[in-house]
Amino acid sequence: MKKILCVGHSACDITYILKEYPIENRKYKADGTKIMGGGPTGNAAYLLGKYEEIPSYITTLGKDFYGELIVRELDSVHVDMKNSLISESYITPCSMIITNTSNGSRTILNHRNKNVIPHDYKIKYDSQPEIILFDGHEIELARMALESFPNAVTVLDAGSYKEETVELASKVDFLICSEDFARDYTRVEKLSEENYEEVFSKMEELNKKTVVITLGEKGCIYRKDGELYNFPAYKTKAIDTTGAGDIFHGAFIFSLAKGYDFVKSIKFSSVCASLSVEKIGGRESIPELKDVYERMEKWQTTDFRVS
Repeated sequence: MKKILCVGHSACDITYILKEYPIENRKYKADGTKIMGGGPTGNAAYLLGKYEEIPSYITTLGKDFYGELIVRELDSVHVDMKNSLISESYITPCSMIITNTSNGSRTILNHRNKNVIPHDYKIKYDSQPEIILFDGHEIELARMALESFPNAVTVLDAGSYKEETVELASKVDFLICSEDFARDYTRVEKLSEENYEEVFSKMEELNKKTVVITLGEKGCIYRKDGELYNFPAYKTKAIDTTGAGDIFHGAFIFSLAKGYDFVKSIKFSSVCASLSVEKIGGRESIPELKDVYERMEKWQTTDFRVS
């Protein structure tokens, strides 16, 4: 097992389950609600703990109902949080999520305050992590981790475009970004097969090592042996896409820890995400490891070159 560190954003997700997206100024009866921890690196850390890796997690949480819920969940899968900042002066971020089960879409409203990091804070790690995952949030903690552990393999989950995320994107070993991030960074209106090469090349100017652009139901694109390839997404009926990207990134970290080659890592991560969208909720939809391997074995697919 490799020691893994996740650094970034935690939130409590409050999900309302509907069969259609609501129209303004009407009343709706939700089909159900769920409350659970969330956040990109939070979900990834939970997945790694569930899969019996050795994850540590650095985030900021309040000593409130939501913060205590998140800590209990992460403790249940043995995520080490000794370096997290948990304070009565912080407010735990909270997200309201509207899940439209007719098409699997989710709409997220998030509220968070900036939790100020104490000037004397230092990361205390018994032995250095070998892999670090960032999500573009908690930039001060991310900078500190990069400086403290220069020999670690680093991965960035670049979900939304922010200056802090761009800063980290230029420094990590693996930049795995969303279609939204790639589109906003390169200032194109839409990604399509016609401009994949142009957009991908601009992302490679930002990160000189390894870039992956995730495209939701269209899979993801990456460079292999100098050629651009598209790995397809597993075809499934999505009822809730909440956390699918977080789970993809967590699964990719798991794959690195296991020593899988690059394409197998992409396949494993894609299968993991495909299973997650078949269930409601982000953290609760993380699949069992045996189910991931079973679907991987049945799914006879590979990448194909983008023309």
